[in-house]
Amino acid sequence: MPRLLDVIEYHDPTGQEIVHKIPEMGPADIRMGAQLVVQETQAAVFFRDGRALDVFGPGRHTLTTQNLPLLDTVVKFVAGGNTPFQAEVVFVNQKVFQDLKWGTPQPIDLTDPDLGWVSLRAFGSFSIRVFDPMKFITTLAAQQSTFDTSQLNSWLKGSIRTRLNDLLATNFTSYAKIRRDFEELSAAMKMKVKEDFAAYGIELRDFYIQDISVPPEVQEAFKERAKMGALGDLNKYTQYQAAQAMRDMANNPNAGGGAMGMGAGMGMGMMMPQMIQNAMGGGQQAQAPGPPAAPAAPAVGAAAGAAGA
Repeated sequence: MPRLLDVIEYHDPTGQEIVHKIPEMGPADIRMGAQLVVQETQAAVFFRDGRALDVFGPGRHTLTTQNLPLLDTVVKFVAGGNTPFQAEVVFVNQKVFQDLKWGTPQPIDLTDPDLGWVSLRAFGSFSIRVFDPMKFITTLAAQQSTFDTSQLNSWLKGSIRTRLNDLLATNFTSYAKIRRDFEELSAAMKMKVKEDFAAYGIELRDFYIQDISVPPEVQEAFKERAKMGALGDLNKYTQYQAAQAMRDMANNPNAGGGAMGMGAGMGMGMMMPQMIQNAMGGGQQAQAPGPPAAPAAPAVGAAAGAAGA
C-alpha cells in the first residue's frame, strides 16, 4: 500500500545530489492540503504516470486546488475528485556545482611541424548548474531515483572529449603554440560544449583547460629544441653542450676531473663545432692532423758518392 505524504521535503546530506525522488521506490498517496517544502537552491517537479505535471520553486507550498491548477486537473480527472491522489515528487538541486573534473583517457595523436607525431593528453575542470529542471529530468534523469555529480560528470565528459578532438584536429598548428593559447582554447571549448549541455537543461558556467601535455621523452626533445632556438646557431649550441660536459667532468672526479678533465673538456669543445659543421656541410669527417712525414731516404748511389767525396 502506498505511503501517505503530508509533508514533502528533502535535504541532501552529501551536497552532491542533483536529483532525488520522493518516494524513491514509486508513487505515494498525497493528500490535498499537504505541505511541500522546497529549499533555496531546489526545484520540485510533480510526476504522475511518468508525466511531469508542474514545477515549484523555493518556499513552503500548500497543495490545494486553488493554487495548483494542474494538480486540480489530476484530482478531478485521474483521482475521480477524491484525495489522496498518487504522484511522485522529484527534487532538483539548482546550485552551481563547481570543480567538476574532465580529462582525456586516450591520447590525441596529431602532427607537429617540429616534433613529428605527438600524443596529446589534456585535463581541466568545469562548473554547471541545472537551469531547466523539467528538461533535465525528462531528457537525462527521468528513470533515476537519485542522480549525483559523479553520474552526470561521466556523461558530460563524453561531450567534452568529442568537442576537444574536433577543435584540436581543426586548429592545431604546433605544441609550442597550443601551450601559449590555453585561455583562447578554453573559451572556444566553452562555446562548443555550452550548446551540448543546454539541450539537457544544463548551464555551463565555467570551463578551464589546466594542462595539455605530451609524453616525457617528447617534452625533453621540445626543451632541447627550445634551447637551440634560444642560442641561435649550431656553433653556440655546440659550445653550450661542451661547456655542460666540462662542468660535469670537473664536478665528477671519477670521470677525469681536475686539470686532465678540464683539458679534455676544452679539447672536445674546440673540436665539436668543426666536426659537426663538416658533417652537416658535405658528409666529410674532420681529420685530426697526424705527425709530420719522415724525410725520404737517399738513393744508394748518391750515398756512396757522398762517402767517396
